[in-house]
Amino acid sequence: MYKNSYLPFYLKTSILLLSLVSFFFSLPNFLSAQTAPQITTLQGQAGASKLGGLPRVVYGFDREFPPFSFENPGGKATGFEVELLELLFKDRAKLFYRPLNWNMVQLELAEGKIQITSGMVETKERAKLFYFSKEPTFRTSIVAFTKVYNRIPNLTFLRGQPVAVEKGSYQQRLLEDFGGINIKLYPTKSDALFALANDDVAAYCGPRESTYFMLRKLNITAVTTVSTPFGFTDMRFAISKERPDLLKFVNDRMDEVVKSGEYNQLYRRWFVQELNEIEIKALIDKAKEASLAAYAPFSNKNMGAAVLTATGNIYIGCNVENAQKELTLSALQGALARTVSEKELEIRAALMVDANGNIVTPSATDYQSFYQLNPGTLFVIEPEKNKRQTYTAAELLLNPTLPKPIDLNIE
Repeated sequence: MYKNSYLPFYLKTSILLLSLVSFFFSLPNFLSAQTAPQITTLQGQAGASKLGGLPRVVYGFDREFPPFSFENPGGKATGFEVELLELLFKDRAKLFYRPLNWNMVQLELAEGKIQITSGMVETKERAKLFYFSKEPTFRTSIVAFTKVYNRIPNLTFLRGQPVAVEKGSYQQRLLEDFGGINIKLYPTKSDALFALANDDVAAYCGPRESTYFMLRKLNITAVTTVSTPFGFTDMRFAISKERPDLLKFVNDRMDEVVKSGEYNQLYRRWFVQELNEIEIKALIDKAKEASLAAYAPFSNKNMGAAVLTATGNIYIGCNVENAQKELTLSALQGALARTVSEKELEIRAALMVDANGNIVTPSATDYQSFYQLNPGTLFVIEPEKNKRQTYTAAELLLNPTLPKPIDLNIE
């Protein structure tokens, strides 16, 4: 062999051309591999049971915690958190459902008989037994409910009064910490709510969304909330300590469904009552009427706003300008203040218009103000003339400021 091999020119040219052709044909596959989205998968532990090639995950849930987890009349698992979990695991794992009472859920999760549950509030004691998802599944406010004709200004008026609560719930601990309340314990939420309906107690303490769902289910009417909640609490997925792989999977998938907007879509389907055209027209008419009273000497732009509550009432407000710009009150903030002053906290929708009745897009500050009371507040937006759309405060705010949750050191 020669130290310096010689190749004829035509062979060199052929090899070069073949190399170039091969490169260009492989380039799309190369680029696709570099830019393809990463798919979160659940591998499971070594020896973990599988079905049809998918990991098997047993989900135990509280069968009496509507609208988050419960059984429908046909015995099928349903609820907001049930559907959220199904969204996370779709095409990635096979879910097996195990409906239980809440005490058994915690026991079987600790024993490893179930791998995951939902609707659990993280505490120091529970964190020793379970993993908790990084993102909450839902943030709820803990509030006091009274009959409409027995409305009270704030929580301090409950001291010395009989208040119903489910025995063993974290709301019981809240009432004990609040102090001065004559706590009446009932075996179930339904029993406690019937006590309120029958005027056996002055109030009922429970999670806002779950309580309103139960009130509708039990056909209990003429009930309202006390203005200031006891506080806010985050519910999360709780995962067996035997499954750290499951924790990582849930955290990754929660990030994905939040960023994709799927979480907000699911939230809207479960918790938001959509507006009809009659309601939108009524809001526009009321807001236009409110704009007549605006104080706008600097911009000369009169604005009016209207807020629709769950009771069907509409409250209005107008903009009040100030030479110190940051002290200017927007029409929506004025309408919101009036709504709360009337002890109406269940807000469904809001909009703002100019003096001609044209819908005006609110500011991020307005969105945040309503988000605090109800992330599902619907705003009517008009991106094009006569083309109205509705979005929730949660959909419109990219990074909402969240209230600090209650520190619940319960068992």
